[in-house]
Amino acid sequence: MGKFDALLADINIEKRHNTDLCKELNQLQNELKGKPSFSELRAVGSILHDFYTGIEKIFERIALVVDGDLPKGEDWHIQLLRRMTVSVPDRRPPVLTVDLGEVLSEYLSFRHLFRNIYGFELKWERCQELAMKLRAVSEKFIFQLEEFEKFLSEIGS
Repeated sequence: MGKFDALLADINIEKRHNTDLCKELNQLQNELKGKPSFSELRAVGSILHDFYTGIEKIFERIALVVDGDLPKGEDWHIQLLRRMTVSVPDRRPPVLTVDLGEVLSEYLSFRHLFRNIYGFELKWERCQELAMKLRAVSEKFIFQLEEFEKFLSEIGS
């Protein structure tokens, strides 16, 4: 049994959820006829929220299991994302590129907004922008994450 088997299993669960969210969003987008209704907009917002939440779950597990701790403070979510774009000496390489980290920060910002406003305050233009690129961002994230998983498998055996 490898040192990081449980972490890799957790990552794989979240990767499957990520893929399911992309499928769900694609289905919803196919059903949209022009500007979405309030409930459709809330559904898109919820999917975008869940997308980043799943990614952050992965980052939290990596921070705890590999790095040894989670960032502290009010802006710990931002610190956690930034940490994933850098290497931690004697522990691990970056989990993802700085470029992808910047793109994911848009989803983090949206999730914060989604949690702190009423659903009827959502703006379609903002949701649409993030929804349109979700599949490409997800694919890039999973590719980079799988590269990191190879590292974990190599050092954990």
